[in-house]
Amino acid sequence: MILRQVNTISDKCPFHKCNGDGLVGYIFLENGEEVERWGNCECLGVQNQPKIRKQAKIPLEFKDCTVNGFDTSLYQDQVTAKAAKKAAGNFVLKFISFKQQGKGLYLYSKKKGSGKTRLACSIANALIQTQSIQVKFLRTLDLLDMIKDTYKKNSGLSEKEVIDSIKQCKVLILDDIGAEKPTEWVCGVFLNILDYRISNRLVTIFTSNIHKDNLKLDDRIVDRLYKMTIDIHLPEESIRRLKSEKEAEKLKELLDD
Repeated sequence: MILRQVNTISDKCPFHKCNGDGLVGYIFLENGEEVERWGNCECLGVQNQPKIRKQAKIPLEFKDCTVNGFDTSLYQDQVTAKAAKKAAGNFVLKFISFKQQGKGLYLYSKKKGSGKTRLACSIANALIQTQSIQVKFLRTLDLLDMIKDTYKKNSGLSEKEVIDSIKQCKVLILDDIGAEKPTEWVCGVFLNILDYRISNRLVTIFTSNIHKDNLKLDDRIVDRLYKMTIDIHLPEESIRRLKSEKEAEKLKELLDD
């Protein structure tokens, strides 16, 4: 039973629960005795958001993207595009339920430039904004290169340190899985990361040009992908070129003005 709050409160806290230092303290009545306990205020997560965003390594072109801003009108296949946008939005809204089960997403489309990475980054931005949760974005080829770099002299980090930082991240986005050459070493790296994340119910979001069933990776990896993700299919069409052409048209107006 809470008897009273002991910390001071100021307008520096957007939730009006602390004095802006991110700490709240209460006096509890336990077994007839007063006990003082302290914890983190909700504003602490908001204060940490700039740091979380920086560490997330979201590509610059997607750093301001939102799920609501995902323009389905660019697609001819409106049904699939709208379904993908709705699923992404619901994932953010109901993230706690997905987090409790360690379930992530598998965004796929055979067509390059279909918006998979853009939508995945939009989800990441939303989770940082609403949950103040740690997110890490990595292209699978970059991930493998990071690990290979540890084999060089004076690399600064060990292979274990790099892999641990990746597999322990609260929300991990692995972009373009299936683009790598499926060697025994590559499969071993993926199994190491995925097994840890499954065991600890950590959310992972994948993007790919290949459906799970058609990946050239070890069957054990495919089985884990089924266990830890839900599919979101994006239209089989590229909007990257369309968007680039529209951007070029606007810039051309400046040249012609």
